Amino acid sequence: MTLFFLNWGKGLWGLRIKKGLSQTELAFLCNDKDYSQINRMELGKVNFSVSHLSLVAKALDIKTKDLLPD
Repeated sequence: MTLFFLNWGKGLWGLRIKKGLSQTELAFLCNDKDYSQINRMELGKVNFSVSHLSLVAKALDIKTKDLLPD
């Protein structure tokens, strides 16, 4: 696990909480069957594709670029 993914995951967690969503609810909005992918992303334990990043951004009603570091 790299520091980048750990910090990114904390940011994702904050955005999800700000939107009032549980991990399960966010996973459902991303067409995932369970919350484990969201959980691993927030913990910085998984690499993910750009397409999955796009799904998360859409579910959070933000632009994909807003999930990327400056």
